[in-house]
Amino acid sequence: MRAESLKKLYVESRLDELFEIRIEQDYPERNFSAIRLKQNAFRLRAFELWENNAGHFFRIYHGDVPSAIKAELESYSFHTRSAKHYSDFVGDESVIFKYFYDLFSSDTTKEIANQNKVYTRNSAYEGLALPDVDTSDADVLGTEFTWKEIIAISEDDSPDNELKKALSQAGVYLQRSSDGTSRYVGSAYSCGGILSRWLKHLNSNGDAKHLNLYVLENGYNNLIFTVLEFTDDNSALKAESRWKQTLGTKNTGPYDGVRLNRN
Repeated sequence: MRAESLKKLYVESRLDELFEIRIEQDYPERNFSAIRLKQNAFRLRAFELWENNAGHFFRIYHGDVPSAIKAELESYSFHTRSAKHYSDFVGDESVIFKYFYDLFSSDTTKEIANQNKVYTRNSAYEGLALPDVDTSDADVLGTEFTWKEIIAISEDDSPDNELKKALSQAGVYLQRSSDGTSRYVGSAYSCGGILSRWLKHLNSNGDAKHLNLYVLENGYNNLIFTVLEFTDDNSALKAESRWKQTLGTKNTGPYDGVRLNRN
């Protein structure tokens, strides 16, 4: 019922016209439901409905939103409290969600977001605007990452970057085309783990001949990075061989654009 109520407010307020939904989740053990969003210019991550002994309240969970937008949220009459990554609201639910729509659909707010993009600190990618990534979530198995997200995760040195800690482990990973047709399996078992290996791939794919050809032909924007399995350093290569067999990524012949493991 809680999740349905949140979705109804989200749709009726027309927020669905502004933000794409990544996933809808309910957390009965914590008494809240969430509509988690795909990346957006405002760096919003979720709209949430929480229940407590006093009733219920709404939360916008966000990344580092521009200070002007954060100040506007905190000045709203139904705002109750804020922390670094959230703002809470209590009151007439339809009025609150209409306010959310009016705020994030306004040209002024859009311009503020556009003027406050976060750029990489790495000179190798100078001028690159980085996406907002929720680094507090360390549940990475099955999660897809783009090359820009990998850089953003790497450059976030905050102590609560659980995602960076998880990806710094040894293990086996998959680099595949966005449609899943082309596949490359690799492993990482040294300092920095999978994240370090992915960063190296952004500079050079080394001896991965067919992966190199794929990138030359299609570019990194068509590549998805994902973790298949975490291992210890000693078992990473064995696990890599098993995954290559399972996913059929090995190719001993000429480049075919599909099976990219031809080292």
